[in-house]
Amino acid sequence: MPEIIDSNRAVPATARGRTPRSLGAAARARALLVLCAALAALSVGCGGGQTQGEAFDPRWKDDGGADIAAFQKRFAGRRIPLGADVAVGVVAGARARQLVGVPLDGGPAWTFVHRLDARPAVAGSVVVGLGRGELFALDARTGELLWKRRAGGRLRGAGDDGETTVVSLVSTTGTRSVVLAVSREGLVLRQIEDSAAIGVPAVVGRYAFLPWQGRYVTVFDLQTGGEVARALLRTEVSRAFLLGGAVFFGGEAATRFDASIGLGAAGRASTARLPARELPGAPVWMTAGTEVLGPTASAEDRARLYARPRPAGPPGIEAERYVATYYRAAVGLDARSGALAWAHAGEADFLGGAAYAGGFALCDARGGITFLDAQSGAVAGRASLGRPIQACVVQADGFTAASLGARPVEAAAAGARPVEAAMAGARRSRAGE
Repeated sequence: MPEIIDSNRAVPATARGRTPRSLGAAARARALLVLCAALAALSVGCGGGQTQGEAFDPRWKDDGGADIAAFQKRFAGRRIPLGADVAVGVVAGARARQLVGVPLDGGPAWTFVHRLDARPAVAGSVVVGLGRGELFALDARTGELLWKRRAGGRLRGAGDDGETTVVSLVSTTGTRSVVLAVSREGLVLRQIEDSAAIGVPAVVGRYAFLPWQGRYVTVFDLQTGGEVARALLRTEVSRAFLLGGAVFFGGEAATRFDASIGLGAAGRASTARLPARELPGAPVWMTAGTEVLGPTASAEDRARLYARPRPAGPPGIEAERYVATYYRAAVGLDARSGALAWAHAGEADFLGGAAYAGGFALCDARGGITFLDAQSGAVAGRASLGRPIQACVVQADGFTAASLGARPVEAAAAGARPVEAAMAGARRSRAGE
């Protein structure tokens, strides 16, 4: 039985006093999907409702990348919107946790109180959370509640294109995956259930990109309810995401959805990798998209890698830099050789972060956000969530070094520190000093 309960009981925007907008072409298409979903519940054939099984058949015969290459040609040129540039922290509360968010470009901070069973997901222009049987979405820049609805299971992740939010859940039993496509009005356009382990999705228009079983990405048509094409990759993949106007499939590496995607099965797609290097805490670039991350950061969150794959041109890492964090230490590394470029000692453990064009935004346990220059490691700016946090999620999509503008830099920390000082700070953090 489905783990999503009462899927048509939503709290749309108009029920909260918003003025309804006139229906444009996109809104009319979504309304048609909603109508079809309702009719499908009455066994009327239409593009909507619940889909089970067919799209995730592991007995699929590899077509040499022909279908996914043909779909990519049709898809190429489609405008992919940029998501909100924002940091969102989880704050402990007496009865319910509080979410605090701040735009990276210096907009006003916001707060939202809700119980959380897992870490919230930031995708596109929304923040998605789940707690005590209620799934909700917030505007990522303002914290405004967009919709909430009853739901079971646990949150793996979400994708969003500014119009539709696709949410990936694992059932309460842990044996099935549930994917919901939800409109901005909080109405379910499509519900998918399968025994396959479906990771973090992405969505562009009517197409959802669903990674599963660690090696496939299914392109799913939300309107017709079927698989359009399937990519087979030779690197572990459990996440799909939008970045810089491009679609990526991520896991141990990041593969760009471009004209080379049909070569994925041969290992020749446009894939960005980080050099192998032993680092304290054995950090990874992207956690498995099938995992459910807790609302409190773990040791693995304190030891992470952050890098930004190029959205265009030759595959690789922007600025040829990536960052490794280890508690209070952050080190910049050459993305081709892994050689050490610089080190920075923070004021508290780093719990989350993101790479942007020209730098890195790292979020720490005190609620501080530090912007580091990619080449030198110098502090390029600071922001704050205003209070200590238990976990942090950062999204930097269209953000650039120029976006920092006139944000002031604290003089006492306006430079990279020696490696020894950074690692000493990390050791003190681990020891609880």
